[in-house]
Amino acid sequence: MKIVCIGDLLLPPEMMEKGIEGFVRYDEKKFFYFGPKSHEEMRVYIKNMETTGSRCVPVPDKIMREIRDADVIQTHQCPIPSQVFEEAECLKLLLTNRGGIENIDLEAATKAGIPVIANPAHNANAVAEMTIGLMIAETRNIGRCHASMQAHHRWLENFPNFGRIHEMKGRTVGIIGFGTIGRTVARLLAAFQVKLLVYDPYVKEAEVQEAGGEAVSLEELLKRSDIVSMHARVSETSRGMMGREQFRMMKETAVFINTARSPLVDMDALYEALKERWITGAAIDNYEVEPVPVDSPLFELDNLTFSCHKSGDTVEAFADSPAMVLGQAERYFAGEMPRFLMNPEVLKGSR
Repeated sequence: MKIVCIGDLLLPPEMMEKGIEGFVRYDEKKFFYFGPKSHEEMRVYIKNMETTGSRCVPVPDKIMREIRDADVIQTHQCPIPSQVFEEAECLKLLLTNRGGIENIDLEAATKAGIPVIANPAHNANAVAEMTIGLMIAETRNIGRCHASMQAHHRWLENFPNFGRIHEMKGRTVGIIGFGTIGRTVARLLAAFQVKLLVYDPYVKEAEVQEAGGEAVSLEELLKRSDIVSMHARVSETSRGMMGREQFRMMKETAVFINTARSPLVDMDALYEALKERWITGAAIDNYEVEPVPVDSPLFELDNLTFSCHKSGDTVEAFADSPAMVLGQAERYFAGEMPRFLMNPEVLKGSR
């Protein structure tokens, strides 16, 4: 069986080659490097890809030539447009090391009967750890102390949340979106003895209760939580789901954390909520424009902790991914239901 593995700056072909060790199914293996060579250029590419989809850039000819007789394709950031499914006549399975599938024409894959397996769990622990870190950094003013001492050699005594600096223990934390990352955050939060509220209309109440949480409406979560943490996926219904109305529902003493995608949040509304002190503070890892422009009004705020879109950026998040997704491919070839199959309707008619 032939597999074509397409790596990039974030997940190099060498990592894919290491990850495939032990998977004896593949007697022909091809590895390619795709895309930009610098982190700055890669960030621009990813933003463009997530906006424009699988036709953001053409698939390089040398990769297309090898894809045409491949049984399995494993990709990361490389786009997989409809052309691939039209020309890859031997293709049986498409694997992506990403959680999102913006770079894949899922409709074309489904029409061609090709199962698509994603890997949203690859950076779940990394993002969850960063989420907890940002909760503590914002509520305990870690970043503000560091910035003041480093840049100005000034010892801080007064903070925007003066008189409201609490321990995590006993706080009420609201998780919006209870997928892989949301559940991992919940598991890590158990050590802090928090009260856990969860809003996810696609998850059964029993699953939330089993994880130690209480399933509630979005409005109730916002009104009751001391910390609100965003983990929903971007869709037509979730885009901009945190706006002025939602920030107005939150407690004045609450903080907002976003390690998910920026389109989920109306950033103008968040700026207003922080500027006017509707809420006490926020910690953000991703933004509408990256890097954040130097003239952004966000830099005027004294109650916002910044991160540079690094929640999922750990060695393990990338290095462990190929073996994880190839393991799900083994489940598929064994006739079992793989985890994170994006188009299960194709199973009856897959090649």
